[in-house]
Amino acid sequence: MAYSIALDSVACIGCVACTRCEYFEMRPDMKAHAVQEIVFELGCISNAAEECPVGAISYSRMSHET
Repeated sequence: MAYSIALDSVACIGCVACTRCEYFEMRPDMKAHAVQEIVFELGCISNAAEECPVGAISYSRMSHET
Protein backbone atom coordinates (compact mmCIF):
# COMPACT_ATOMS: atom_id res chain seq x y z
CA MET A 1 0.00 0.00 0.00
CA ALA A 2 1.32 3.43 -0.90
CA TYR A 3 0.84 6.67 1.00
CA SER A 4 1.32 10.24 -0.13
CA ILE A 5 3.06 12.55 2.36
CA ALA A 6 2.43 16.28 2.40
CA LEU A 7 4.15 18.86 4.56
CA ASP A 8 3.00 22.46 4.50
CA SER A 9 6.34 24.21 4.92
CA VAL A 10 4.59 27.60 5.02
CA ALA A 11 2.71 26.54 8.16
CA CYS A 12 5.83 24.91 9.66
CA ILE A 13 7.22 26.77 12.68
CA GLY A 14 10.56 24.94 12.68
CA CYS A 15 10.07 23.09 15.98
CA VAL A 16 12.09 20.09 14.62
CA ALA A 17 9.77 17.52 16.28
CA CYS A 18 9.18 15.77 12.96
CA THR A 19 12.89 15.35 12.27
CA ARG A 20 12.97 12.41 14.69
CA CYS A 21 11.40 10.62 11.72
CA GLU A 22 13.78 9.91 8.84
CA TYR A 23 11.21 11.06 6.28
CA PHE A 24 11.53 14.72 7.29
CA GLU A 25 14.46 17.12 7.37
CA MET A 26 15.12 20.73 8.24
CA ARG A 27 16.52 22.84 5.43
CA PRO A 28 18.42 26.15 5.52
CA ASP A 29 15.09 28.03 5.48
CA MET A 30 14.50 26.50 8.98
CA LYS A 31 11.38 24.77 7.71
CA ALA A 32 10.76 21.04 7.63
CA HIS A 33 10.45 19.30 4.28
CA ALA A 34 9.46 15.76 3.35
CA VAL A 35 12.41 13.71 2.10
CA GLN A 36 10.02 11.50 0.08
CA GLU A 37 6.51 12.25 -1.12
CA ILE A 38 5.44 8.63 -1.55
CA VAL A 39 6.13 5.82 0.95
CA PHE A 40 4.95 2.24 1.27
CA GLU A 41 4.87 2.08 5.08
CA LEU A 42 3.81 4.84 7.45
CA GLY A 43 6.21 3.95 10.24
CA CYS A 44 7.06 7.12 12.17
CA ILE A 45 5.14 9.39 9.77
CA SER A 46 1.85 9.05 11.65
CA ASN A 47 3.60 9.95 14.92
CA ALA A 48 5.25 12.97 13.32
CA ALA A 49 1.86 14.13 12.01
CA GLU A 50 0.30 13.78 15.47
CA GLU A 51 3.17 15.60 17.18
CA CYS A 52 3.27 18.55 14.78
CA PRO A 53 1.97 21.49 16.84
CA VAL A 54 0.59 23.29 13.78
CA GLY A 55 -0.77 20.30 11.85
CA ALA A 56 1.55 20.88 8.91
CA ILE A 57 2.01 17.15 8.16
CA SER A 58 -0.60 15.03 6.47
CA TYR A 59 -0.67 11.72 4.67
CA SER A 60 -3.21 9.82 2.67
CA ARG A 61 -3.57 6.37 1.25
CA MET A 62 -3.11 6.37 -2.50
CA SER A 63 -5.66 4.57 -4.59
CA HIS A 64 -4.38 1.69 -6.67
CA GLU A 65 -5.87 1.48 -10.14
CA THR A 66 -5.32 -1.58 -12.30
